[in-house]
Amino acid sequence: MVAKAITSLVLALLLAACGGGNGDDPRDLYRVSGVIVPDALNRVDTDTNDPDTPLIPNNTPEEAQPVLAPALIGGFVAAPGTDTRFGPDGDKYDMFRVDLQEGQKIVLDFPESPGVDLGLYLFDEDGEAQDATVGNSAPLSLAPDAAGTYIVAVRADSGMSNYALRLDATHSLALESRRAPRVSDDFVSGDLIVRHPRDRGISMADTARGMGLRIAAGHPAREQLWRVSGDRAGQAMEALSGWSPVRQRLRWADPEDQARYETLRAMKTLGEMPDVEAVSLNHIVRPTRLPDDPFQGLQWFHRNIDLPLAWDIGTGEPPDSEVVVAVIDTGVFLEHEDLRGQLLPGYDFIQMEPTGDDPGDSPMLGASSWHGTHVAGIAAAATDNATGIAGVSWGARILPVRTLGEGGGTLYDTLQGIRYAAGLPNDSETVPERPADVINLSLGGGSFSQAQADLYQGIRDEGIFVLAASGNSAGSVTFPAAYDAVFAVGATDAVNDRASYSSFGNQLAFVAPGGDMRVDRTGDGYPDGLLSTLVDDTSGSRKSAYAFYQGTSMATAVASGVVALARSVHPELTPERFEQVLVAGLLTDDLGPEGWDPETGWGQINALRTLMAVTDGDSDLDPVLTARPGRLEFGLTEDLLEFSLRNVGGGSLRVTEVQANTPGQTDWMQVNPKSVGADGLGSYTVMVDRDGLPDGSYEGSITVQTESLEDLVIPVLLRVAAPELALDTVGRIYVVLVDADGEAVAARGVDPENGVYNYRFDDVAAGEYHIVAGTDMNNDGFICDAGEACGAFPTLSLFEQVQIDRDREGLDFSVGFRARVGDTLLGSGQSGAGDGSAGFARP
Repeated sequence: MVAKAITSLVLALLLAACGGGNGDDPRDLYRVSGVIVPDALNRVDTDTNDPDTPLIPNNTPEEAQPVLAPALIGGFVAAPGTDTRFGPDGDKYDMFRVDLQEGQKIVLDFPESPGVDLGLYLFDEDGEAQDATVGNSAPLSLAPDAAGTYIVAVRADSGMSNYALRLDATHSLALESRRAPRVSDDFVSGDLIVRHPRDRGISMADTARGMGLRIAAGHPAREQLWRVSGDRAGQAMEALSGWSPVRQRLRWADPEDQARYETLRAMKTLGEMPDVEAVSLNHIVRPTRLPDDPFQGLQWFHRNIDLPLAWDIGTGEPPDSEVVVAVIDTGVFLEHEDLRGQLLPGYDFIQMEPTGDDPGDSPMLGASSWHGTHVAGIAAAATDNATGIAGVSWGARILPVRTLGEGGGTLYDTLQGIRYAAGLPNDSETVPERPADVINLSLGGGSFSQAQADLYQGIRDEGIFVLAASGNSAGSVTFPAAYDAVFAVGATDAVNDRASYSSFGNQLAFVAPGGDMRVDRTGDGYPDGLLSTLVDDTSGSRKSAYAFYQGTSMATAVASGVVALARSVHPELTPERFEQVLVAGLLTDDLGPEGWDPETGWGQINALRTLMAVTDGDSDLDPVLTARPGRLEFGLTEDLLEFSLRNVGGGSLRVTEVQANTPGQTDWMQVNPKSVGADGLGSYTVMVDRDGLPDGSYEGSITVQTESLEDLVIPVLLRVAAPELALDTVGRIYVVLVDADGEAVAARGVDPENGVYNYRFDDVAAGEYHIVAGTDMNNDGFICDAGEACGAFPTLSLFEQVQIDRDREGLDFSVGFRARVGDTLLGSGQSGAGDGSAGFARP
């Protein structure tokens, strides 16, 4: 039997206490099966430490593994002398040959661990070094200064480690944060700014002289400028290299870069000395201005609901009225850099304390979901503050209420939290200063209760909106979303189709973007999850982070943010009035058959239409033509996509021409009407033909002309590559079946077939189980360690039990590596503990 390790995983966020057990009859045995899809753009190093995988060296420029950008590559490197399958020589280099554009970002992330020292290097086709970055902590990043074919290398200078290497999309934003220095940075070669404990001033001066350095400026009580003397440069660098595990000199294209690289190594070596408190380069500084909300460009769902246009009407900030959104969840990380100013005093109904803080829902570092923090950021993160992301409502205040914790939560605690948020009597014997205007329930579980139905109806009668997630089982809408007084919210993907996991049925009110991590149809170089605030606790302390999640939980947060915006511009808006205009078709974009349908309800919430409807202002507005999606990304495999044209403003307009443009290239794209009215508005299909096109990236566009407005241009991107490079993969994975007691009762190793993983367990006893899958690239016997691919049914952010009382097919989910932007985590947040042993044991 596989070892028990349930505590290392993302725990269920369900309200129901599901009992568990092995069924009434132990003789009842069933089959469990499904398909696991790798996240979009995932690739894997061809020589990891997993002995059950093929060993294809990629250690030299001649052996460099060909890859395409954008990509997220999971891998493993080991310095010589480490105990691995590679013997005494280790696996020092992983090299990848890739075509990059000028400024295209390369980011290396790896778990911080004592004795592990990785570097990121950029070589030209001939193996001459162009740039490098070293640092004491991840992430490390580089960017080429010209387009061309490059070799990107990960190097292990000491220790061994998993890593995630991200090659950004060509057109993605140049997001900068507190990254490690690069050879190509603008700094004074040979200069170092050093700070050390005040009582070490004399000894440190002696240390500097002994290393061939001189103290050129400063004072022992503060920072000092250490400089390599010109006639002693060789002595200084030789002395410093004695502290470093690196002896090998690289061959640099520009000889001056050798001295700059040695300065970086000297900085790193000094930083590791016990007598040095801090050390940095002497950068050349110039005036600059950071853009606001640097990650907002990755929040594709804002455009899907016309949120930027809606902000022209109201942002939720003064003079709009202040609105309170209660997040009933795992709590919220109160010190998150992008949430601090948005939070009100909350309450913890698990510990019964007057705080809404989220301490984590797992005892293992790196394994908590931070679900409430993610939900809160989507709805109302601080916006226009040059930090992180943008919330749907800029001015909404978050009331954090913790009712979910380790192992989930109870229905009773959650009901107390809802009562508290609504200003009703509850077990805390206190209420917030003012009741919430909107209550967000990104959770589900339990069955119908008349008492609960009456509670929700009473809250609605007080003018408070309650929105709840429809569920992630692709089945019927779950409770509490199924109550009549609650607005049930389903999920769509980036192209406005119902997400495959989204539950549906008669109780569904409408849908909102919830994402699909299996694909990258937005073309931003990341799987299509929703980016929001999260926590990185892998170092042992909580730090602000940002991550992509998918699910109806995320869709509900989007909807809550839109309702908060509507309430801010129309403070007298009631749930009844909102439902009236919803049914009238004034708040949403109808995605299915005309009117209501069970899969998408009344359609997808549209922020612009909602604000226009509640302010009764659309009759005086000019027409506004929009396309959804606003960009078509065919990637490597898609050949047919759709877009729709709509007038989201007032008045009327008429489309006169829709034209495909492939300038200077073969006509590889065709546009045809699918369901179009006399005014030219409606849905269109776009087909592409890769036959005869050489490998590479192609950019085209679709121009939409009208009688009265400026032309609307829809960018189109197409990629062509050999079939073996086009498939997403994380390499070999291990699928583990875990019973209700947390015991891993079965495991299977699975290799990809045509880009997917087909798994099956036979002879499974009746009961409730979790299903988890991941890689074991470091061969420590555990999957889902830091830096490894991980996935769970139905998603990592909402890890649910499956009832096995019959043969179960179609238990599908995705698996993928995790990455960062700048110094912030991007992914599911469930990367395991940093010690490399916090996953499930594999066979």
